[in-house]
This record gives sequence, structure tokens and C-alpha cells, in this order.
Amino acid sequence: MKTKKKSFDYFEALVNMSLYALEEAKLLKDILSDFKPEVLEEQRARMHELEHRCDMEKHDMTTALVKEFLPPIERDDLFRLSHVTDDLTDSVESVVAFFYMADIKKLRDDTTPFVDLIIECCENVVRLLKEFKNFKKSDKLKGFVITLNDLEEKGDRLYVEAVRKLSREAESTREVIEWRDVYRNFENCYDAAESIADNIESAVMKNT
Repeated sequence: MKTKKKSFDYFEALVNMSLYALEEAKLLKDILSDFKPEVLEEQRARMHELEHRCDMEKHDMTTALVKEFLPPIERDDLFRLSHVTDDLTDSVESVVAFFYMADIKKLRDDTTPFVDLIIECCENVVRLLKEFKNFKKSDKLKGFVITLNDLEEKGDRLYVEAVRKLSREAESTREVIEWRDVYRNFENCYDAAESIADNIESAVMKNT
């Protein structure tokens, strides 16, 4: 007697991808809490490995989705959610990659709030995606979406004030250019997290 083939769990795959983003965010915190430019290349490689694992999770999901006869929600929504969740891991990795590429030797004193907010965003993305499987009856999803929207707005405020302070205090044009890009990379993480929330909200409306 043939055993029924286990169906692919798309909701679990999205959660797994978000957990890689959270792991990256915590690694970013460790790297910048004890910033040592001389070991940044090694740390960047560790970060890239997490991003690569997320890519593989996305690949497995999209491969299964192509063959899926009847996905649990609209196929396009699952494709889009896999893409934007992968974008979050890419964005966190890009923070460390830029520190390495720009050969930054010293952190500015306003770095910590940005990193803490990235962790908070990733934690809430994990909560959101864990709840997503219950989208037809959940009374929690909307709250997670609102929280991520609020966190993105907080990130915008951090960015504006940091760039203003940078413009007033920077000792060189190079510092201004480099750190504007650093702050923009931080902000990209908040935007990526909010994009996941927006796409979840859209998927729920289309599939209920």
C-alpha cells in the first residue's frame, strides 16, 4: 500500500526563513557590540552562511510551489511572501557587508538603537509568520501588522535624526558619505520587515 506523500508546509517554510533573519539580527548585534574590523571578514562569512540557508529554504519552497496542484493560498501570494521574507535576510546581511566593503574602522555612538530595532522587527516578523497559518480565524495578525508599521516609522525617525547629527558633527566628507549609506542599510531592514507585514495583510484580504 502506497503511503500518502507529505505535502509541503509553506507556512513553516516562511517561518524558517524569518528565523534566519532573526539569527542574522542577533549576530549583527554581537558584531557591532564588540566591533573588531580585523575579524569582520570572518564575521561577514558567518552572516552570509545564514543568508545562504535562507536562500535554500526559499528555493525549496518555490520548487514545491511550482509543482503544487492546490496551494493553501493563492500561488502568487506565496511566491511574493517568499521573496519579501528573503529580502529581509538580504537586508540584514547587507549591513555587515557594507561595513566590510567601506572598511569602516570605528562605529558612531548612535549605532545601537538601529540594531536593537532590527532585532525587534525580526522578532515581530517571526511572530507574524507563525500566526499566518491561522489567517482565516486569527485575531492577532492585524496587531502584528500594525506593530511592524509602527516600528518602520520609528526607524524613519531614527534615520532622520542620525543623518542630521552626522551632517552637523562629521569630520570629513568621507564620513558623511559612508555613514549615510550605513544608516540607509539599517533603514532598509525596517522597510523589508514592513513589506512582509503589508504582503501578509494583502494575502489575508485576497484569501478570505
